[in-house]
Amino acid sequence: MASVGGASAVTGQVLRFIEEHGLSAGERLPSERDLAARLNVSRPALRESLATLEAMRLITRKPNSGIYLTGPNTYPSFESVVLRSDHGLALDRDTIIHSMEVRNLLELQAIELACERRTGADLEHLASIVEQTKRQLEAKCSILDLDEAFHLGVVAASHNPVFVQIVHSFYRLSIVRRRVYFSDLRRCQRSHNEHRAILRAISARDMTTAREAMRKHIHEGFWRSILRSPSRAA
Repeated sequence: MASVGGASAVTGQVLRFIEEHGLSAGERLPSERDLAARLNVSRPALRESLATLEAMRLITRKPNSGIYLTGPNTYPSFESVVLRSDHGLALDRDTIIHSMEVRNLLELQAIELACERRTGADLEHLASIVEQTKRQLEAKCSILDLDEAFHLGVVAASHNPVFVQIVHSFYRLSIVRRRVYFSDLRRCQRSHNEHRAILRAISARDMTTAREAMRKHIHEGFWRSILRSPSRAA
């Protein structure tokens, strides 16, 4: 029986089973015994996985009845969307676009707070990321990780840890598309230039300029690449 990765790996298997069998809202899954056999996993690991999915409101377990996907009027948690992405499952284009809309709103609010609350240490941290990005570009390498670090650094400068946790989830969600996007060194260079402008505005506590720089940075780069692409992959 599968044991590598524990319940997390089993959760991925359950999600793939649901997708591959085309199960829709309100439909019943196989019994716990049957599902464990089909997935070749232990029942304790499956139970732990099902508990996770139930907590995210993806499934519901009814005593003496069975396991069901939640109904059409029940809204799964956002973490369930991130979970699908973490396990390499495709997300539909609408989900990606809707998620990006929310991420944009969060980052624009975060940069305003960053202008108000940033400290010298925050500026040093962001400047260090910008300098590392410059060296990465000189080596003609992708800046994928450094781009995420910069954006999360801006959010962290809001000094609201919940903000960081939420925005980080959106970056996990978009990792596949971001990996493709930053495979183009011209995009990497443009992003670097825009990060420098954003940092200057935060340093000057110029909220209007910082917000507009971030808006253009998001909308004219990664956001447009999503709108142009018909792909389902996150």
